[in-house]
Amino acid sequence: MPQAHKVTFSKKPKSFVTRRGRITSNQRNALDSLWNQYIVSEVSDIKEFISGKYTLLDIGFGAGETLISLAESRKDFRVLGAEVYLSGIGSVLSKADNLKLKNIRIVNEDAEDLLRQKIPDHSIDVVLMFYPDPWPKRKHHKRRLIKKEFIKLLNSKLKTGGIFYFKTDWKDYFNEVSCLFKEDSDWKELSLQELGEHLINMPSTSFEKKAMKAKRLLNTKIVEKVN
Repeated sequence: MPQAHKVTFSKKPKSFVTRRGRITSNQRNALDSLWNQYIVSEVSDIKEFISGKYTLLDIGFGAGETLISLAESRKDFRVLGAEVYLSGIGSVLSKADNLKLKNIRIVNEDAEDLLRQKIPDHSIDVVLMFYPDPWPKRKHHKRRLIKKEFIKLLNSKLKTGGIFYFKTDWKDYFNEVSCLFKEDSDWKELSLQELGEHLINMPSTSFEKKAMKAKRLLNTKIVEKVN
């Protein structure tokens, strides 16, 4: 039996502020006992996991509702999650273990670094990014993950016909992202109804439910890579 991984907090990433938030005993136990089973960090392990398979990448998956739902409903898919917060990772590891899911892997690092350094080109079918930090203050807009350079990076990692699915409750961020994709002829906008059932029927996330309860407007951008 492999030795349990003792978790340490990772360094501050580029587009997130790493906070030492409360980790429950269940999350901590999952992190310590299941880390070696579900966490991947080596390029070779990531390539082996996604090779030849329909693959979804969930960036900043939070409590993991979307990640778990996709993996449970489509066991023929490969579901890769990128998250910097250990509390969310602990929750996902516990749920994945309880459901005996074999088609999930987690990467505990910044999504841009992951895409740039470890994801093979033209290997991903769907990238999900639901409710990333909008960095609302103007002086912090440079910290927003979605910029022209990031969109080019996404394009290089998605297969032709691949999907980028973005949600935010911050209208300014939505408008900025919409303009960036509109200016790029390598992408075509899609409606939700044009997606597969596995993407149409995803559950609401805990963050989404809070936003709806607070009557914040939810904005969605779905684009397909055409070139």
